[in-house]
Amino acid sequence: MPSSAPSYLAIEYRPDLQFIIGRWMRSVMPFEMHRGYAQLLDEAVHHQCRYWLVDIRRRSFVDGNDVAWMMEKFYPQVQPRLGRTTYLAYLMAPHQLAGVLTDSSIPHLSVLDGRPYQLQRFTDEAAALEWLQQCALRDAVTS
Repeated sequence: MPSSAPSYLAIEYRPDLQFIIGRWMRSVMPFEMHRGYAQLLDEAVHHQCRYWLVDIRRRSFVDGNDVAWMMEKFYPQVQPRLGRTTYLAYLMAPHQLAGVLTDSSIPHLSVLDGRPYQLQRFTDEAAALEWLQQCALRDAVTS
């Protein structure tokens, strides 16, 4: 079993949905973000869970450097450890999403086409969970 999550990140596995939920509890320093995502991935591997809800609403903003680290360092680790496409629903506050959409250092999601992970951004948790459920259903049909 993975070690306990750091205080700045609540991690919960939902066996009823087969989803993992990571909720950032506050803004974090880059090293905390790196450790937190490593912990989230370890927990997902432990449960063989490829459907993630990542709630970043309590973080103050999304930084282009953080996104670059995710794309260059973190996401490439996910598929080798989980074996198939992983789906990540990012739950954001409206001001965070607006910032992401206007920040030229943060690429459009279309740059991820064809990669072994899919991301979507949401401001509504129910919509994020519905998207993950649709991904799981689609995977079940094609497996």
